[in-house]
Amino acid sequence: MIKYFIYCRKSTEDEERQILSIEAQLTELREFAKQNNLFVVKEYYESKTAKEPGREVFNFMMSEIEKGHASGILAWNPDRLARNSIDGGRVIYLVDTGKIQSLKFPTFWFEATPQGKFMLSVAFGQAKYYTDNLRENILRGIRQKIRRGELSAKAPLGYFNEPRLRTIEPDRKTFNKVKEILRAFATGEYTLTKIQSKMFSLGLVGKDGKLPHLSTIQKILTNPFYYGHFRYRGEIHQGSHKPMIAKKLFDQIQEALILNGKPRKKRGPKNFQFLNFAVCGECGYSITAERHIKKSGLKFVYYRCTHKSKTQNCSQTRFLREEVLTEQVKENCQKVSLPDDWREKYLDRINLWEKENSQSSNLFAQNLKTELSAIKTKIDRLMDGYIEGSFELIEFQEKKNKLMAEKKDVEEKLSDFERKGNHWLELTRNWILETNQAKNLVLSENFSEIKNFLKTIGSNRRLAAGKLAIDFKNPWNYLAEMPAEARGEAPSEATNRLWWPSPKLLITLQDWKYITMLKEKAKEIKNFSRNSALCSQENGCLSGTV
Repeated sequence: MIKYFIYCRKSTEDEERQILSIEAQLTELREFAKQNNLFVVKEYYESKTAKEPGREVFNFMMSEIEKGHASGILAWNPDRLARNSIDGGRVIYLVDTGKIQSLKFPTFWFEATPQGKFMLSVAFGQAKYYTDNLRENILRGIRQKIRRGELSAKAPLGYFNEPRLRTIEPDRKTFNKVKEILRAFATGEYTLTKIQSKMFSLGLVGKDGKLPHLSTIQKILTNPFYYGHFRYRGEIHQGSHKPMIAKKLFDQIQEALILNGKPRKKRGPKNFQFLNFAVCGECGYSITAERHIKKSGLKFVYYRCTHKSKTQNCSQTRFLREEVLTEQVKENCQKVSLPDDWREKYLDRINLWEKENSQSSNLFAQNLKTELSAIKTKIDRLMDGYIEGSFELIEFQEKKNKLMAEKKDVEEKLSDFERKGNHWLELTRNWILETNQAKNLVLSENFSEIKNFLKTIGSNRRLAAGKLAIDFKNPWNYLAEMPAEARGEAPSEATNRLWWPSPKLLITLQDWKYITMLKEKAKEIKNFSRNSALCSQENGCLSGTV
């Protein structure tokens, strides 16, 4: 008498609504065996797709058949046994060698004859064709969703998958909480471990109800989905969902992640006022602080490189006294301050710009649209080049992702400009007032505020050879590059020549919110200056329209 194994399978990866569940299959197969007097020695079942070889239960059952513990299989349908060529070929080979003497299916007839084996091969091939065709249909649907700007995946934290429309929508419970987390981390005051605790306090927890894992937090902080794009298979695409933050804030998060992203061991309160403020200018590693106490009881604080690089032998062995570093910090803050007299002059200039702004505003918008169109053209050409085989996949993805980031920046600038119009004038006015308050910040000696101020307006803060250097952002860098005499309180004829002959700073004040316009505007004014003598050194005033 032939001994049979019952084999049932239900895929967990595909929704095969036409196929019975494992419990239903077992019931039907037991009834079928009873009706046909089949001797069943064991039942096997598993929940795993048969698209690829590697099913543990199936492989074990086949090895048992090869050992001779049974010579027949009872299954609901041939596609329950195999949906790939390797497993299907294995079943047919065991039939050829006589290891399998009988295959029984309630929905399919089989005999171990040439015609029966041919029909079994057709059934396995049809099952594989169904799987391959289903996969292509699914991928085609995914590609279409991507074209519409829809992410075909589980929604990230702060959003949810809308089942009716099959879109991703903001989650009212968590959207603002995640937004608060992202804004907090962008300030640079949080490490991953600190932001982890803040998330927990807001009720943003992991699946187990505990603190979210640091790797999960890092994925959130680097996910472009939050500014309106999404990543699919390493490639950035534009999304149609509601963005949570602006691209500019996302870039600030990436900068903060580089500086403060690594979890640190807890330290006691040592009150080092410039700890985590700068890095070594040679090896790029953090600057640490040490407190030394002399025999006399005097206390001194020194700053030095941690020398943690394992690949570079850093030569920065010099210790810098906190008093010296304090003076350098104050000096850098003073560099970006604006004297009271120049504040009034530039505020007057802003008032004049408000009257002359109509034509300039149209030029701003048009140039932004031109740049946006140029970026879209580059993306299209890049796509054509990839299709023609001019680029490898990795190179194509890197170039496209960079262009998509630039495109998002320009789109936000254009949207901000169209929404706020001449709001840049108010921003510029506020900036002038802020630069004027920088000197008051120095006089207050509130170094916590000074640190935050310099972190906001500058990057790449580094110490080398006992000197602090900061790369100031636009337009703060123009103030920092001004000679010291130009920051004097009295507007003398000498300082007039330092400030007014070059329109670079004034141009920057007008265009700093829209950096993409800066180059075009500078070219226009440079040509105009050459032909019309834009500035006059004799009377110390600015003529023409800037």
